[in-house]
Amino acid sequence: MNMGPFAIIGNPVTSSLSPRLFSAAYPQLPREMYLVIEAPDAEQGWKRIKELHIQGFNVTMPFKTDFLNMADKLAPAVRQVRATNLLTLEDGIWTAWNTDITGVVNSFRGSGIDPAGKNALIIGAGGAGRAAALGLEQAGATVFIANRTLRPRLYPLSDIPSLLRKCTLIVNTVPCEGIDAAVINLTCAHTILDASYTLAPLRKAAACAGARYLGGYHWLYNQAVEGFAILTGLEPDCRAMRKLLDL
Repeated sequence: MNMGPFAIIGNPVTSSLSPRLFSAAYPQLPREMYLVIEAPDAEQGWKRIKELHIQGFNVTMPFKTDFLNMADKLAPAVRQVRATNLLTLEDGIWTAWNTDITGVVNSFRGSGIDPAGKNALIIGAGGAGRAAALGLEQAGATVFIANRTLRPRLYPLSDIPSLLRKCTLIVNTVPCEGIDAAVINLTCAHTILDASYTLAPLRKAAACAGARYLGGYHWLYNQAVEGFAILTGLEPDCRAMRKLLDL
């Protein structure tokens, strides 16, 4: 068992549910074991991690790529997606992990949807989007990625309406307002997973179209189940975590 202390780091992060989720997962552990660190950049955040003798921490936006540079070792999935949402310290070695990958897949599976054989549209090619793409590809889905900045094998956001005609699963990692204007072809055949549980960018569009909507709490919960177990070496209380998030 890793006795901590642990933390979540990001910017902004003070409104994160992770501390409460950790307390629900491990009611036997003191609340002060899991801290919140809001830093202006990854370098300042890393300095605070060292000052507080943190033994493992969750990483949220906008540092999921930056903290790769602080790790001594990368889990295989991290090498593939080039992003991390979790670092742990053991025997002086920092290892970077990515639990967003299984978090996305288990969000669909936990809602009774098997991604295998389906077409999936990922909106956004940042760290969260790349993790979602890898997870769904490994689960047997055919993945299409639309992004604001064009790169090889990426579609422009303007192609989203046509992509929706062949994709039934949608993962949105773009939190900006106005993204709902791009999803004009949503129907009741679509299932949407939003990454952001605070902004919920596509909730209104999904409701108007009659599409099935999985809010960011699903993603938060499913990545945390694996992440907390890696952090502590203990199995979390999943029932208490789901109750907290009303899942």
